[in-house]
Amino acid sequence: MTMASSNSPIPVDDGFNKYESAPKRQKSTTSKVWDEMTKLECDDKNKLKAQCNHCKTIFSAKPSSGTSHLRRHLNSCLKKANKDITQYTIATQPSLGAISTFLVYGKHSFRTVEESGFRYMMRIASPNFKNINCVKEKLAKAPGLICLTFDNWNSEHTNDEYIGITAHWVDKYWKLQKRIIRFRALFPPYDGLNIVDELVLCLSQWSIDKKIFSITLDNASYNDLMVSCLKNQFRANRVILCDGAFFQVRCCAHILNLIVEASLELVDDVVGKVRNGIKYIKKSGIRKKRFYDVADKSFHLNVTKKLRQDVCVRWNSTYLMLEFSLYYKDVLDYWGQRDKDYQIFALSNEEWRNVAILCKFFKVFYDVTCVFSGSNYPTTNLYFRGVWKVHKVLLGTVKGPYSFLTPMVKQMQEKFNKYWAEYSLILSCAAILDPRYKLNYVQYCFTTIYGIHASDFVETILSNLRLLFDEYVKKSKSMFSYLAGSSNVSNKNPVDSSLDEHNVNSVDFGGDFDESDDYKRYLNESSTMSEKAQLDIYLEESALELNSQIDVLDYWSKSSVRYNELSLLARDLLAIPISTIASESLLAWVRKLSHF
Repeated sequence: MTMASSNSPIPVDDGFNKYESAPKRQKSTTSKVWDEMTKLECDDKNKLKAQCNHCKTIFSAKPSSGTSHLRRHLNSCLKKANKDITQYTIATQPSLGAISTFLVYGKHSFRTVEESGFRYMMRIASPNFKNINCVKEKLAKAPGLICLTFDNWNSEHTNDEYIGITAHWVDKYWKLQKRIIRFRALFPPYDGLNIVDELVLCLSQWSIDKKIFSITLDNASYNDLMVSCLKNQFRANRVILCDGAFFQVRCCAHILNLIVEASLELVDDVVGKVRNGIKYIKKSGIRKKRFYDVADKSFHLNVTKKLRQDVCVRWNSTYLMLEFSLYYKDVLDYWGQRDKDYQIFALSNEEWRNVAILCKFFKVFYDVTCVFSGSNYPTTNLYFRGVWKVHKVLLGTVKGPYSFLTPMVKQMQEKFNKYWAEYSLILSCAAILDPRYKLNYVQYCFTTIYGIHASDFVETILSNLRLLFDEYVKKSKSMFSYLAGSSNVSNKNPVDSSLDEHNVNSVDFGGDFDESDDYKRYLNESSTMSEKAQLDIYLEESALELNSQIDVLDYWSKSSVRYNELSLLARDLLAIPISTIASESLLAWVRKLSHF
């Protein structure tokens, strides 16, 4: 985090008087920007506002501000909307990128792609075009189990409720895959029972109702009822593992947001002053230009880094606002000495110190949230380390010297501990299956948090991992028995057949002893011993370097021969999404469509 130098500014003509006395030009309102903007009328022309028809952001529209800022926003907004729509669709279903653009620009119904004539046209135009059946086939042939992310959205325009479901799995090439398998309107009532019916129907239509490993969702109250109903159905069908211990996953990003947003209210005095001060500077185009002129000429700052104004519902934007205000600290102090209207927003030295402490504290949360929100989200093993750091920072800060943070951090701890108990099992098991971490790293992390009581938590995690592994061993055995039975065309084993082909089956090796059955028993016993030892062998081996750059899925791909059943477990466990960002990206895409 960089602060500007506290040295005195180089004396230059900062232009305060010149700008204050400059006559205000009246701007015409016939600009083409008003085709894409809605003017929000009010009695005072100096308080006029304009709202973007696409992203609904509100800007100043008073005559003195001109329309250049509106035009710049529209250029970036429309470009970003089109880019996001195309890139997201290409990323999730590569063959449909161009079709999404066709639907958006032409305002066609989504059902257009289901028409036989449209599909015939696409097959002629592009022989490589694949319809939805291709995705269904991939899901059916997925070598492991499938994880789901679920989210729903309420349209502000129609008040309709929509559901979005995304499937995640690791394919036969050990690559992480995700596909949208459901997006449609829900019918009231919008409760857990209605949603679970929609979800069960979706899984049945995609023929994956017996291949689900986990479902990741946010903290909405109706989700608990939905998950309870799903668990009961899956238990009845005997398709749930470890009695559902790994089934329900809370969205870590959503939980961190809840924790931080609630805590920010307790330090709103200093944060509010920064927010209102930046708002005051950015409110006037002339004032904003003068501010950056001073920052450039007097303080030699890089003015391409702009002051950030936060969005109240996004705490990470508040962190960025504080970070950038620290960069311009000396300019803001200088501004407070020259502009009497800004003086009520000027911060004291102690308040600036508190802002710096807040920034350092929230940086850990910000970095972890960025990992959660990545478009190419990481495998589950990478989350444990980040969440542990959050836990450790909370413990360290509450005992630290900064008393003004203590009430805020205590409140954050209460919320964090509530959710940590729910998702620490999955995060810890995934970390154990990372060859850089294994059990020792998990033990170390728990010891730094719980001290002498850490062994109890680690033992619980390890016992659950062993139970899960045992289920994969059983499943592997039953599959082996099924394949052996179905391939047993004759009573002869492959060795006997090959001997017969060479006319040596009649050779007398002495006695009436048939070693084939005994050999089969030996192989079966050896296999059982190997299966039981796989997890222990893996845990006993030395871990890789902690900071070594490896692809964990690639590691398990190469280790799948040695750790047969354990690699199958790793394939499914590492595919669990710890965030609902995938489903939220889908809904954000739809929000943009709804603005066209």
